[in-house]
Amino acid sequence: MQRKRKSKGERRELSAAKTGALVRLLLAWFRQSARSLPWRRTRDPYAIWISEIMLQQTQVKTVIPYWRRWMRELPTVQSLAGARREKVLKLWEGLGYYTRANNLQRAARMIVDRHGGRFPEKYDDLVALPGIGRYTAGAVLSIAFNQPAPVLDGNVIRVLTRLFGIAENPREKKTGATLWGLAETLVRQAATLSPSQEPSPHPTLSPSDGERVAGGRVRGWFLVPTRAQKRKEAFHEPAIGARTAMSARIKSEALADKAVRAPVRRWFMVPMRDSEIVEAAHEPGGAKPCRTVEPTCSHLNQALMELGATICTPRQPECSLCPVRKHCIAFRENRVAELPNLNRQAALTERRFVAFVAESRGRFPVRRRPAGVVNAHLWEFPNVEVSLDHRNIRQLAERLFGARPRSLKPLLRVRHSITRYRITLEVFRADFSDGLSRTIQAGRWCSLNQLRSRAFPSAHGKILKNLAAEAERTSSDKPRPPTGQPHGLRPARLPVSPVDSAIAIGKERPRRCGRIVPR
Repeated sequence: MQRKRKSKGERRELSAAKTGALVRLLLAWFRQSARSLPWRRTRDPYAIWISEIMLQQTQVKTVIPYWRRWMRELPTVQSLAGARREKVLKLWEGLGYYTRANNLQRAARMIVDRHGGRFPEKYDDLVALPGIGRYTAGAVLSIAFNQPAPVLDGNVIRVLTRLFGIAENPREKKTGATLWGLAETLVRQAATLSPSQEPSPHPTLSPSDGERVAGGRVRGWFLVPTRAQKRKEAFHEPAIGARTAMSARIKSEALADKAVRAPVRRWFMVPMRDSEIVEAAHEPGGAKPCRTVEPTCSHLNQALMELGATICTPRQPECSLCPVRKHCIAFRENRVAELPNLNRQAALTERRFVAFVAESRGRFPVRRRPAGVVNAHLWEFPNVEVSLDHRNIRQLAERLFGARPRSLKPLLRVRHSITRYRITLEVFRADFSDGLSRTIQAGRWCSLNQLRSRAFPSAHGKILKNLAAEAERTSSDKPRPPTGQPHGLRPARLPVSPVDSAIAIGKERPRRCGRIVPR
């Protein structure tokens, strides 16, 4: 006799009854399989907030170097609030969606003004900040403060729809509310579990554990192996890049500050200050698991995100490695490939732009994009949008510069996408025989070095790289000094005898008003 299939509501209710088992499986899996990511080495809410904003629409491997550089340059909310906008945009250059960078600085200034520079710990205070919605607030509250706040991003949506067999479109309001409810149920269940004494994959102490140590602000803790332990034990996890230990500079500074806490199994717990968090915390495998109270809410939310990013992927998911596959309805019913049920996105719209590179005395005209548009406040080379079949490029240059170019030479072609637009940027080198006006509307003339210090959108950044490479080739083609003479050094003067000196002096003629006068 064939078993009757249960309704969707009954299946979801059955899954909800097993949340305790699901949570324990996810926490155990995360302890063993979590990737070594730099922002997981700290509980500093500012550092976690920066990572969450950077990770929106951006891959982890891309974010890591950006996050490390950002934390070196702007390690605190106060430093971000007081930074020049040009510096903030330059640090963000290449990540795209530059509204995120502008919102970060606006939010930092609000935190300084309204909260005295202390990162808010309440949900309502967080969502009142620019660029922080329900997901980002939940991520910061749960990861930094271990509060039972739910998270729901693309990875978590994929995990939950497959796990609970939700066939409706997650973008619909009712389905979205269901998913948020499931996420909240899981994280609240995690909060009720007794703290695990298992080794934590990312040992940190909460930000309240020691406001100041050795005169510095403590942002977290990092385990440093002794020399004997380094020889004896392998690293916790393979390095993302090269397998390197923690830098000698960080260790020497930590030991010099006498900030080392009691050793745990031949490992030292070293506080990470704002500047140290970037170096010490980011060394893959540099930390050793220790017995600390596990932040269950933090790890549960990160486990859901990690599962969706590494195993429950959109295509070719590795269900055989999934820790909760026995509870997964989509796996049991062979519907993993069908879920989540997302509507097809709108077709990409083709757009075409033409940009021009002009030069006068080693300087190039660029302009700044106005506020309220895509890539606001970033710099770009003069350009104009045209129809896909436009052919009169010379006329475009004359319209932009107010002068007809003597010649136009194709420089490069860039293809990129912004939201639903597929953009082609054609770049031409324009040569003007009569020169150009020194005045450019909303722009200025900049040397190559000045251009390097400004923030450009990715497409225009490629133009700048092309110009830099061209300048390098030109300088390498210049005639080199004679063999044996170092470049840039004057030839050594040969020693002169007293007799030769007297002869030379006797032959000299005094100069007056630029003319040679006979003696």
